[in-house]
Amino acid sequence: MSGYFSAEIVLLLMPWPPLAIVVLIGRALEKLSPIDPNLSPGEKLLDYKFAAANTVIGQLLFPLTGVISALVINAAGGGWISLPTGGASWILSGAAVILVYDLFRYWTHRLYHAVPVLWAMHSFHHSAEALTVVTGARQYWLESAINSALFPVAAIIFQVPPLIGLLVPVIYFVPDGCAHLNYRIDLGRFVSWINNPQWHRIHHSTSPEHLNKNFCSLLPLMDLLFGTAWVPAPGEYPVAGLTPRECPTFWEGLAWPIRKLLFQRPAGTPKAAAGFR
Repeated sequence: MSGYFSAEIVLLLMPWPPLAIVVLIGRALEKLSPIDPNLSPGEKLLDYKFAAANTVIGQLLFPLTGVISALVINAAGGGWISLPTGGASWILSGAAVILVYDLFRYWTHRLYHAVPVLWAMHSFHHSAEALTVVTGARQYWLESAINSALFPVAAIIFQVPPLIGLLVPVIYFVPDGCAHLNYRIDLGRFVSWINNPQWHRIHHSTSPEHLNKNFCSLLPLMDLLFGTAWVPAPGEYPVAGLTPRECPTFWEGLAWPIRKLLFQRPAGTPKAAAGFR
């Protein structure tokens, strides 16, 4: 039994060192060239609290979500396609996994904006007004658990080799996890090549013309293919948040979908109420 608890403690602690390194690098970049140099310290601190709560709850739920994920993979007859790994073919195999996963993430993201019960959770992420390095982890904890447990799409479609299984999340993390940086980066003609803080800020914009734009996690190609791309102009960094505004307290954030029942505060209007544009 003691060995079991030791293993659980290791699993809980493993994500924290790399996350701390990413946060430190991100904070350094945000000081060099911030998009918004006047972010509220209170809002930034609240974002760190939300991100920490989501990460901790996710780790605590990991045994349960892992079991459910395994059951889903087995029920779907996981590993439909065996990927070649000989020679340089692992590069093509890795690219296939990334493209399929990115396509899946794109359409899942669109569903979270279109289906009311999903938006009830996902709107918490969009309530952030002070976008920083940790905003990517500011997700409603139940949304994160559902994604981990029910949608192991890569493992269902592919027999993913261990090396690819290790490298793909790392490749994915840099543009996807750092897309909320408060860091002014103008990539010019390359802005639509890979997800970045300017491209993704359009997705968080309160401006009506940006509604339901730039859903991609990694490749803006997905937005370009499916008609949801808004190519930002040089220096275009819109205000982020919900319309109308809704700034939750920590406890309201933890109870986000039922916050009105518990705290009697008016809810924000879903950004996806008008459908896709």
